[in-house]
Amino acid sequence: MVDVGNKTTDNLIGGHPYLVRTALKGLASGDLSLRELLKTGPTEAGIFSSHLRGHLKMLEDFPELGTAMRQVLSSSEPVRLKSEESFRLYSRGLVVRVQNEVVPRCNLYRLYFGDRLEV
Repeated sequence: MVDVGNKTTDNLIGGHPYLVRTALKGLASGDLSLRELLKTGPTEAGIFSSHLRGHLKMLEDFPELGTAMRQVLSSSEPVRLKSEESFRLYSRGLVVRVQNEVVPRCNLYRLYFGDRLEV
């Protein structure tokens, strides 16, 4: 975890293996500063844009999953979804389980999808 003021990469990407690898690659190459990563990461101008847009397309193609994700994003507490919706969002890595409820996998997803899904 790298700390920049009150923001950290751990808070943004939550240890997600692909996101960590992508962030480290961008930082190590010098193409990206940590401040840029934290600022642009949850946007379509950031290093994760392709990854985020792919998930957004799926949420748009399956409206029931988009609605379920909106429910998750609109709550600061874990949310109980229908079992099928919970499983599908979990299997795509968008949420993590807290007993029989779910929360966004990382703050990157909360920020990006909250904006793009207008939560």
